[in-house]
Amino acid sequence: MMNATPLFLDKLTGLHHRAFFLDRLSEAAETAQAEQRALALLLVDLDNLFLINMERGRDSGDRALVVLAMTLQRSARAGDTVARLGGDQFALLLPGTLLATATQFACGIRSLVGRAHDVHPDIGTIDVCIGVAECPDSGPWRANDLLTLADLRLNSAKRSRQWPGSTQQVWAGPPDLPDDDGD
Repeated sequence: MMNATPLFLDKLTGLHHRAFFLDRLSEAAETAQAEQRALALLLVDLDNLFLINMERGRDSGDRALVVLAMTLQRSARAGDTVARLGGDQFALLLPGTLLATATQFACGIRSLVGRAHDVHPDIGTIDVCIGVAECPDSGPWRANDLLTLADLRLNSAKRSRQWPGSTQQVWAGPPDLPDDDGD
């Protein structure tokens, strides 16, 4: 984790918070464009936090968030930025990383998170959905474009769990189309 004053850290997880992350994302986007380097973003959502809170208590829900934060932080490389965006959503900014590598990285994170209950049985089994995005190869783009694409892919990963037989909880392809009812 980069050195940051407590003002820029989430009190529960010790990770950077949303405002710090958005500043860092803007800086990384400018650098990636200027140097024509890859930049990937993972948006990670802890599944069923509400159920953990209801069935095991809020302390277990908080521990699940902390365990996920520790897993993400330990998975990060030097130069990556890990942040808690709020609630049950986290982000990893991966400078110099192509989409295929970021997708493999995301799958590895899912595997580690799936084994977290072995070390922390009090939180139960936890899982995540992850949206993976990479900055475009050419043309102008903004940091918010990368964040929006990762968010769309995160939503696709969440929605894919509703499809019969689907186990795809890491989504790096085109976002799926929303239902006609605007869901």
